[in-house]
Amino acid sequence: MNSHTVPQKLLKQFAYSDLKTKSMRLHCYQKGIPPDSVSPKRATAFESYFADPDNPTKENEIETRLNNEFENPVHRFLSQLSDSSFALTDIQRRQLTHYLTLLFWRSEALRNARKHFQKVTLQAIQQFQSNEVQLLTVIAKWTIDLLFSGHPQHFMETRRDIIRTLNRLARTYQTERNRQKSFVESIERWMSEFDDVMYEGHWEFFRTSTENPFIISDSPLVTWERKDDGALSYGIGVHEPNVEVLLPVSPLTCLHVLPKVARNRHIRQPTVREVNIAQAAFAHKHCFANIKSEQIDEMVQQEIGKAEVGVKAFSVGYKDYKNAVYEHLMAERHRSRL
Repeated sequence: MNSHTVPQKLLKQFAYSDLKTKSMRLHCYQKGIPPDSVSPKRATAFESYFADPDNPTKENEIETRLNNEFENPVHRFLSQLSDSSFALTDIQRRQLTHYLTLLFWRSEALRNARKHFQKVTLQAIQQFQSNEVQLLTVIAKWTIDLLFSGHPQHFMETRRDIIRTLNRLARTYQTERNRQKSFVESIERWMSEFDDVMYEGHWEFFRTSTENPFIISDSPLVTWERKDDGALSYGIGVHEPNVEVLLPVSPLTCLHVLPKVARNRHIRQPTVREVNIAQAAFAHKHCFANIKSEQIDEMVQQEIGKAEVGVKAFSVGYKDYKNAVYEHLMAERHRSRL
């Protein structure tokens, strides 16, 4: 089955009525290709996107839950967000909080970023294996666990056993099958989470004119931190100081959320150009608009993909993980095998 990374209803907000086809269409912008048109039904739709390699019914379950529990409640009032007199109720803001969270986690850019996250994990495993002191400490700790649990002595782990098991896990971990499995599990996990920091923040909508519309990308939820000099730093976690969260909800309206975090800078209202550049920068491959514009195409050609998720945005590579595997294994209760 085909699954959408961005809900059709949200994409339709940016569609125009095509007189030739007598249908709703999106102007599609992508790197190195002249603007084309695409239907909201086809845009961001992928075969088996939420498929679980071990459970053939899982994709349908996820699609059904996403649609019934998280998309439809928001889609009932989505078109009203462009009305300047419309005010969100508390329930609607809670529904939008779920919607925003899942827009981020289901995006193609974040799914693709799992390759980078896995690379960092594999580096951490290699660092642990090269640290003889940490290896011996884990062996000693797990040996004690085994003795106190009553396991026979021949089940005790040796240095070779741990390295062999870690290498086996590393080979399995970096496969496409495992990436898909972990992606599906993350979607299910985030369907059960609620982001109070986002929900309790300051929410507002700002607007533009038909001559200068917002665009939307295939990774539409963007975050940034505005520095003292006005420069924008992309890909800030929604719980980090000074973070701002933005989502265009129509060509004329953009949601601007200031999560409830520490702030030490004056907040400026973003410009349409800043929002559109961020949409292009976070895009995996495509941006969409209700108009065909040389200015939009030129901007997309210059900016698309610059905030590569996992590398330049929401990157974990800069952190020090040299003790991560060691600390995890020391905290784990031994279960006879990893």
